[in-house]
Amino acid sequence: MKKRMTVLLAASCATLAFAMDSPNSYADAKVLWERTKNGAKYQVYADEFAQFNNHFHIDEKDGCYALSHGSVNLMLVITHPAKSEYAVIERVLSDVDNAKTQCFKKSYGGIRTKVPPFVPFVLQMQMG
Repeated sequence: MKKRMTVLLAASCATLAFAMDSPNSYADAKVLWERTKNGAKYQVYADEFAQFNNHFHIDEKDGCYALSHGSVNLMLVITHPAKSEYAVIERVLSDVDNAKTQCFKKSYGGIRTKVPPFVPFVLQMQMG
C-alpha cells in the first residue's frame, strides 16, 4: 500500500509540475500542444476561442496578413494569473520571425480571455 501511495504522489507531483511550466519556445509549446490537442476539453475551449477570435476579428484588426508572404504558425500560451477573473495570452510564439509574426504577436499578446480548462493552455493557429 505504501509503495502504491508513493507512486501516486510522485505522479501527482509530476503532473502538477508539468501543468505549471509555461513554454518559452515554439518547440516546447508544440510538444505541450501535441499532448493536449485531441482531448475533449481542449477541443471545446479551442472552438470557443475561435468564436471569440472571429467575433472580435483579432487576426484581421492590424493588417498582419499583408505584411509577409507565406503562412505563419503561432502557439498562443494562455495562462491564468492569480486572483484574476480572466486568463491572458501570456506569450505568442512562432515558427518564423518576420513582419507578419511580429504583428500577430502584438495583436494577440496580453489579450484577456475565458479561463481555459487547464494552464498553461497552448492554442495552435496557422495564419495564411
